[in-house]
Amino acid sequence: MYNLLVFLKKYSAALLFLLLEIVCILLILNSLPYHNRKLVSVSNSITGGVHEKMSNIGDYFNLKSENELLAKRNAFLMNTLEKYNFNSDSTFTDQTFTYMPANVISNSLHETNNYIMINKGRIDGVEVDMGVISDNGVVGKVINVSNHYASVMSLLNTYSVTSARFVDNQNIASVVWKNDGCDYGTVIDIPAHVDIKKGDLLVTSGFSNTLPAGISIGIIEENIPEERDDFKSARLKFSTNFSTLQHVYVVKNNFKSEIDSLCLTPR
Repeated sequence: MYNLLVFLKKYSAALLFLLLEIVCILLILNSLPYHNRKLVSVSNSITGGVHEKMSNIGDYFNLKSENELLAKRNAFLMNTLEKYNFNSDSTFTDQTFTYMPANVISNSLHETNNYIMINKGRIDGVEVDMGVISDNGVVGKVINVSNHYASVMSLLNTYSVTSARFVDNQNIASVVWKNDGCDYGTVIDIPAHVDIKKGDLLVTSGFSNTLPAGISIGIIEENIPEERDDFKSARLKFSTNFSTLQHVYVVKNNFKSEIDSLCLTPR
C-alpha cells in the first residue's frame, strides 16, 4: 500500500493529464455523430472478431460432444422408423430392432483378421452376436463383451460371412473378405444365371437374426473369373469406409431369443 501511495504521488500530474485527455476525447466523440459512429463501428468489429474466434474455438472443442449427440439422434430416428413400420397388409407391427449408438475406440485395418472395439458393453445391453452398422452400411458383429466395452469382428476378417441380396434381381449370395484391403470384399455363391453388372448394390438379406434386411453392404466393382460353372464371384466395394469409422450403431433383435428357441426345437 505504501508503494502504491508513493507511485500515485510521484506520477499524479501525468495520471491527471491522461484522465483529462480521455474525458475530452469521449466528450468530443459523443458530440460529433460521425466520430461516434466510427468509434462504435470499430468497437463492434473488434469485439465481433474476438467473439467469432472464441466461438470457433468452442465449436472445435465441442465437436466430439456434437457428434455423439448426432449419433444419438440418428439412433432415435432409426428406432422410430422401425417402430412404425407396416407390413404388406398395412397392419401395425411391433418394433423388431433397436439401434444403440457407440463410438469406435480402436480399429485394426491391416491384419488378416481385423477387429473393432466400441465403448458400449454389457451394462449398456450389448450382447454377443449383435450386429453393428454405420450410417453407410454394415460394419460387423459383436463377438466379445465386457461390462463397458465390446469387441466387434468387422467385415475385414477372413471368418466374416454376410448373407447378402442383390437389390436389382433379389438373388442371394454371400460376402466374405479375402485380405483384399480395407475397401473391398468378395461376393461368392452367386448363381451362374445371374447377370452381374458393375454398380449392382448388395444389401443384407435378413436371413440372419443379427441384422435387418436392406442394410447396404456394397456395390459390385468387377466380375472374378471362376473355375466352377454353377456359381460366380465378384469384387465388391464396401459401403462403410472402415479407415474413417468413428461412430456405429449396435443392432439388437428384440425377438432373437424367441427365434433361436424355435431353431433349437427338436423335430
